[in-house]
Amino acid sequence: MAQGHRPLCLAIIICNEVIEDKRTNNKTLVSLFSRIGTKAIPCVHPRMFVMASLTDGHGTVPLIFRIVHLATQEHVLELRAEATFGSPMDVSDVVLEFRNLPLKKEGSYAVEVLADGELLGMRRLFVELVKGEEKANG
Repeated sequence: MAQGHRPLCLAIIICNEVIEDKRTNNKTLVSLFSRIGTKAIPCVHPRMFVMASLTDGHGTVPLIFRIVHLATQEHVLELRAEATFGSPMDVSDVVLEFRNLPLKKEGSYAVEVLADGELLGMRRLFVELVKGEEKANG
């Protein structure tokens, strides 16, 4: 990463599936969400995808995708990735799959994207107990 310069985070999206066209690199995001309903806490969310769209980057930028429980600041899970830019005008869409996400508490979580220890952006994710016939979703 260029000294003192970090990419700009345009969006962070959470979804159930990402389909990528190998010819064009276009992505189809399926079942976007920002809430996980569960019948018990603690629980494990089996699978989700996170896509971060970044621009104004230089070369290859190492990234950290981190999930944090906001009330306690407990780090739940962290994955590493890279964004690659041919020029600062490029948009780099970085997609990661999170498997077996351990959720020990209800409440607000954040999906954070960091570069060089600096927060580029975050997306809230709310986890709540559902009762009886309500559908537990993700």
